[in-house]
Amino acid sequence: MQSTDLKRTTRKTIKTHRHSDDAHEAPVTPINQSARKISLETLINRLNFLHFQSEALTVLLIHRQNGRSLRLQAIPEPCIDENFTCLWEATLPQGVERGDFELRHLEVPHGHHILQVALGKANLIEKGLTCQLPEVCHQLTSRRIRRHFCSDIAVNVIQNGASFSGTLEDFSAAAFRLELQAKPPQTFQWLKQGEPLTVIFTQSGQTLLSTPGLLLRSHGKRDQHTVVVEPSLTQQSRFPAKKHRNRRLALRPAPEAVFTHPLTKNLIRLDVTDLSGAGMAVAEAPQEAQLLPGMLLEKLELRLADSFSLACQAQVVYCQSLDDSDEDAPLRCGLAILDMEVSDHTRLMSLLHRADDRSKGVCPKIDLDQLWEFFFSSGFIYPQKYLSLKDYREEFKETYSKLYDSAPEIARHFIYQENSRIVGHMAMLRQFNNSWLIHHHAADRTHSRKAGMETLQLVGEAVNEAQALYSAHMDYVMCFFRPENRFPQRIFGGVAKHYDDPSSCSVDTFDYFHYRKEYDLKWRDGGAWQLTPAKEEDLLDLEAFYQNKSGGLMLQGMDLQIESQQDALLQKSYEKAGFQREQSLFALQKEGTTIALFMILRTEIGLNLSNLTNAITVIVLDNKALPREAFFTAISMLAAKYPHDEVPVLTYPPDYASSQSIDIEKQYNLWVLNCAHLDPYFEFCGNYFKRINRSKEESKS
Repeated sequence: MQSTDLKRTTRKTIKTHRHSDDAHEAPVTPINQSARKISLETLINRLNFLHFQSEALTVLLIHRQNGRSLRLQAIPEPCIDENFTCLWEATLPQGVERGDFELRHLEVPHGHHILQVALGKANLIEKGLTCQLPEVCHQLTSRRIRRHFCSDIAVNVIQNGASFSGTLEDFSAAAFRLELQAKPPQTFQWLKQGEPLTVIFTQSGQTLLSTPGLLLRSHGKRDQHTVVVEPSLTQQSRFPAKKHRNRRLALRPAPEAVFTHPLTKNLIRLDVTDLSGAGMAVAEAPQEAQLLPGMLLEKLELRLADSFSLACQAQVVYCQSLDDSDEDAPLRCGLAILDMEVSDHTRLMSLLHRADDRSKGVCPKIDLDQLWEFFFSSGFIYPQKYLSLKDYREEFKETYSKLYDSAPEIARHFIYQENSRIVGHMAMLRQFNNSWLIHHHAADRTHSRKAGMETLQLVGEAVNEAQALYSAHMDYVMCFFRPENRFPQRIFGGVAKHYDDPSSCSVDTFDYFHYRKEYDLKWRDGGAWQLTPAKEEDLLDLEAFYQNKSGGLMLQGMDLQIESQQDALLQKSYEKAGFQREQSLFALQKEGTTIALFMILRTEIGLNLSNLTNAITVIVLDNKALPREAFFTAISMLAAKYPHDEVPVLTYPPDYASSQSIDIEKQYNLWVLNCAHLDPYFEFCGNYFKRINRSKEESKS
């Protein structure tokens, strides 16, 4: 018989070995006449399904002299009666061509079972095998855990510094079967059985799974081995451990997690048993287990209804049996959400908070007239504040109409309701690349005593859920508050004291006033002054000054470091939402020495009611070297960038204004929190709210 090249796109090298050498190869089993009988009709339907899926069956052959078994993979041709043909998946070994082997039977995969099919009038042909199928075949029990076949999955095995490459042939939750090659001077004697190793699966250069394991078996030729590896990882930590974890909810009806398996490329649908904004748990049958800790799921779709679905990137972090005493008990697999579009994550958070407590809402649809009424009735817009914004009220209305309806990438709002009435509100704005500004915190104490705390807790939970997602850009949260306002001073000021570490949570004080454009002095100070775009050296001077002055997070939060000057993407997000945003930094120098830096931040009026998002921020590095005339001349030049007659100005450090007899209107504290360290925040808030509730209960009694 001549060797024939079938010219298939996927080729496999056929291996010969004794059946006792490899646990993945079943031993030769005589046909058990007492096993469950399967009709010819059922067999034909299964063979046609395998052809439809381009999946292989196994043809068992036995060596005529030494009894050695050989299993060949073949693809079935369409079948309508007992006459059956299958085609080899790869070139036949020479021993088969010489007639050294005789045919035994077919092994047809059928779920967790194997259909063992006796051959009638079987003949080897150039490209495959023809035979007559029997009236009945027999069903054998296969492995308890199903093997899943793979193709085009590259593998790299590393043990004790030695690295072998190859392919993944099949896997189960219990073991991987790998085909490895050794390249001189490599030898498979370098691989030691029972010792730990690392297996890395890739496709097209992308890592799909990296997992530790143990080498169970290895056999083959000098330059090529079949290797069986048992994965040893049962749980991994994707993110740093946190004491405070948000509640996971069991929704009814249960959502589905739908994704393409990274190794088999099959579509998988699993029920979600519980869900949070940071992850989910899914249920998997142990016999069909396909998820492994560490596995990346690039495109997972969370389907909550036919018309409501959310997309994310996820990773399997653990797989655990719900009952170790029952081998058939379902598996619980935990998935961490690695990333999700901001708009989808906001929808998810809105759903979860609504399911948990119908009085709470994350970015719900709001009647803006009701919101404005709440701002006035709660005292958030007090008389003096209204006088400062009354001339721009139409602009404010237009801004809020867009902000609360179509700006999920740059804005979030949170409400607490009682009897369908807004009694608590807080908003967040992505003011800098990776920093969100908490603002507009208001509560109507005449209708609710707990609205302020409930809203603050709601925001804290939302930050805790989102901070690890890259798309959220939530490395820091910030807040401006007046030192004399008791509630924010107790909360935000108290949190900073509780941390007692300005590198994790800091408070810096700014003076605040409005510059009126009619103030327009010429340069009066002697010496060479320059106002130019800030350079890297200016930022280094700023960093050294601030580190000595405060050591806090202001520069990181406000994008005033060298590595944080990436404003283009944030500007596009604002433009997408229908807003403008412009940020620039200028250095004021005298005789080549940087005296102060001026940050120009321009957005629509009304994004923040105190206009802190539309202001000039001045950081004075040397109070004594900057006279008020030079200060105001620089301000007057930069104020030309603003269309309105009055421009808010924030100055730091706060002692500069008093040293130059500059009249200020108020002071603001800037609170900045590093979202990578949230546990102390929740510790403080939890203890504070417990004290408040305990005091209320005592007052009632």
